[in-house]
Amino acid sequence: MRQRTRGFTLIEIAVVMIIIGIIAVGAVLTGRSVLARARVASLLANVKDLATASREFKTRYGYYPGDLPSAGTYITLDVGTGCTDGTAVANMGNGIVDTSKESNCALEHLVKAGMLSKLDYDSANNKYTINSPIAPGVQVSLWVNSATNENVVRITNLPCDVALEMDSRFDSGTTTTPPTPFSQGWVIAQDATNTQIQNCIPSGAVSGGVSGPVNDPVPTLLIKY
Repeated sequence: MRQRTRGFTLIEIAVVMIIIGIIAVGAVLTGRSVLARARVASLLANVKDLATASREFKTRYGYYPGDLPSAGTYITLDVGTGCTDGTAVANMGNGIVDTSKESNCALEHLVKAGMLSKLDYDSANNKYTINSPIAPGVQVSLWVNSATNENVVRITNLPCDVALEMDSRFDSGTTTTPPTPFSQGWVIAQDATNTQIQNCIPSGAVSGGVSGPVNDPVPTLLIKY
């Protein structure tokens, strides 16, 4: 007598499909988490590489990149960027990178001095850029903290959660006194008017029952080096 083979019931198939779905969702979330961590690590590397290169440039030429007067005398620079002759750039040689032109020239100085590589080039505006895959519009550059006259690394349009993580990486309080976000000396966050902020608040968020300023993404994050 031939024995009949028992098939799967609809309930059993449904259970298997649910388990497969849960595993798939978990894999996707894990993959996104790994990708997010990799992007933050890449951004941290950008900051550290730029800070290190800037210090090395200062040691070699006596000025910070972007602030070197008549830089074309020492470095072969691109024609048309306006970074060759320092006399045409306001404030050049004053010891800080405090104008947009100096900030743009800083990256070119570092590239042409062989201290940075693999930067993007914006041909429409004749300038080098450091773009981050964290989010659209996130760029890394050299700038100045006008409150202290210190040269800093500037990150623009950084998502709130990443800005807070960057702050925690560079600033830390004691175990008994956790640091207030952006209140320590190494990392400063600013809103669109360059006013220092303590927290970044997403659009539509309410803090303490009162709507706060929209600071997500954080317009400017300054990191001292």
